[in-house]
Amino acid sequence: MKDIVIETEDRFGLKATIYKASKNSIKNCTLIINSATGIGRKFYSRYSKYMASNGFDVITYDYRGIAESRPQKLKGFKADFVIWGERDFSSVIKKSKNLLPINKIVVLGHSIGGTIFGMTLDCQEIEAVIMIGAQTSYYKDWPKKHRVKLYLLWHMVMPFLTNLVGYFPGKKLRMMEDIPKGVVRQWNERRKNQSMAAQLQENNVNLFYHIYTKKLLTIFIEDDVIGTKRAVERITELFICADRQVISVSPSDYSASVIGHFGFFKKDFEKNLWLQTVNWYTEAITTASSKFLPA
Repeated sequence: MKDIVIETEDRFGLKATIYKASKNSIKNCTLIINSATGIGRKFYSRYSKYMASNGFDVITYDYRGIAESRPQKLKGFKADFVIWGERDFSSVIKKSKNLLPINKIVVLGHSIGGTIFGMTLDCQEIEAVIMIGAQTSYYKDWPKKHRVKLYLLWHMVMPFLTNLVGYFPGKKLRMMEDIPKGVVRQWNERRKNQSMAAQLQENNVNLFYHIYTKKLLTIFIEDDVIGTKRAVERITELFICADRQVISVSPSDYSASVIGHFGFFKKDFEKNLWLQTVNWYTEAITTASSKFLPA
């Protein structure tokens, strides 16, 4: 494991970590992990170590404005999820190719980490992607019994505190990392239009979901109140040329009481869900077809 700094094209330094593949099972494949909103890269360290032990070189990183990529002064700092895709993710892909040029590249996108996948032309360099709970934060996709509570948090409390402080003080509230104002502003704007693509394109944002032609696996966690089935479908539907597979995962299938939006990365799922991702990625880079099958 080695910490590095990845310089973006606009010369911002992203803090990142490389987990080298175990010499006993090298697959010549680099896995890039795109984090969820407000979640630092260290959250994925156990999963990253597991994937490295199974032959993958793994790169995790903090988006600009998040965790160790947070500037000393976050108020007034320019960042939003389009920038995370256009500049940060794109720069990580380029760095991956530079560091490990013989490796194929695959991606795991958690929540916003899947959503930003199609915001860079460089997505066509990726051989396969797994998206977990990737969604567009459109409030009508949330379950009715949770909708009011989530709406109050995402579209009232978070914008109010963000405008008051100049950024969302997630760490002080012990909820998540601090989040730049631009990210919160964009998520809050999402309530106005069920189509994220149309909304962004109206603001002259270029999107590249349609150019991705390789393998895409969307994982829908049945008890995820944010990444509901309709919510994850909204992202998957943008990949009109991809080799797509959508699967549902229920906690009861794995003798678990809850998985939710973040539980996939608990060590409890090492011998089943994690192993299934190893198998899927391996098949995706070596065979014409790949299916996410029970371990």
